[in-house]
Amino acid sequence: MLQLDSLQRRFADLVLTLTPLEVLASQRDVSAIASLDDAPAIFFHHSMYKSYPEEALLGGDFATLTDWLSNFTTHDLSAVAEREFTTLDGWLSALNTDTAMHVLHSSGTTGQLSFIPRGKLEHQFAIRHVQMAMVEIAKPGAFYPNNPDFAVIWPSFGEGYSGILTLGEMFRDAYCGLPEDYYPLIPHRLSADYQLYLMQLENARAAGDEFIGAPNDYVQAAIDQSFDVRGSEQERNEAMLDKIAGEWRDKRIIFAGGPVILYNLAKLGLAKGMENALAEGSRVITFGGFKGISPVGDEEAVIKRFTGAGRIQYLYGMTEVATGFLMCESGRYHIPPWIIPYVLDGETGEPKPREGTQSGIAAYMDLSAQSYWGGLISADRVEMSWEQCSCGRTTPHIGADIERVEE
Repeated sequence: MLQLDSLQRRFADLVLTLTPLEVLASQRDVSAIASLDDAPAIFFHHSMYKSYPEEALLGGDFATLTDWLSNFTTHDLSAVAEREFTTLDGWLSALNTDTAMHVLHSSGTTGQLSFIPRGKLEHQFAIRHVQMAMVEIAKPGAFYPNNPDFAVIWPSFGEGYSGILTLGEMFRDAYCGLPEDYYPLIPHRLSADYQLYLMQLENARAAGDEFIGAPNDYVQAAIDQSFDVRGSEQERNEAMLDKIAGEWRDKRIIFAGGPVILYNLAKLGLAKGMENALAEGSRVITFGGFKGISPVGDEEAVIKRFTGAGRIQYLYGMTEVATGFLMCESGRYHIPPWIIPYVLDGETGEPKPREGTQSGIAAYMDLSAQSYWGGLISADRVEMSWEQCSCGRTTPHIGADIERVEE
């Protein structure tokens, strides 16, 4: 079996190189992988990527963070290890510019940031996977990865170090033939330091604290910029809609973002009399869910009416896994063959049979990860099936009702 052979090779290549994997394999007495079911015992729990000393992050001890991160990657971080940084942005920028890394951070919705040790090679794989997905969903309209010709409407910050904002950049690199074909609502990079400060505020409020201390000058500047952005949001949205109705009226567009963001922009467009606003062959892609916001109920209908899309393409994924899973016309998320999926028993952690339909905690082995360990136990409870889907596809697939489990 190709998946087992690849898994065995990946484990053999990394077990003596990545200290956390070596320690975990020793604790679980795993020296080799004889079957696919052996692997989840040495998968990293998603919280592993939050295992840095929290005081190092909050105190700006980036040397300690670099030392921690080096345990999870085969790449040499010495170009960054001896340097001093005053901001999280500066540290991430140096890692992604001066090493072979392409580090991402999570959104911090759990109360702590995760740092994902992706490399540039895996990032390029991920862009290629995004292009392969468009080859699948653009039918009957053709899409040629080596000659991309879409424009991308991205109603958010144009750049950032978080997994979600990196997806916008990936869409740009995968689908746009020219830099000007990428249209973010806010043409700036969202500061990771600002996101960290907001997370600290939320943690303090949840704990009943009123005040965590004033932000430093760097974060305050990011806060000031955010107020400027909010003040011009209406104007920016109007300019984006004018672009769609004018210069890009006949251009195929990828309209992509979280459902709330797309819904709000669609409502504004409808209020201006814009219906079926996107050219034939355009695509709507949404992901991330509502993040605690109660849906109104008419989101899909409003977005379809504004865009003219016959179908909205839903995408499910997580920052820790490089590839997102596309939803088919039968409402199931399909898992590509370079990812080995598992369902784990919520009580014992043991893998359930990889056949039929199973419910439990999702775990994945991402075989595209070469410079870090791709085995992950997620925070999601899913219903997964290995039976052929009613859409005709034979890959394993997940139901749309995905539940976040408590730590």
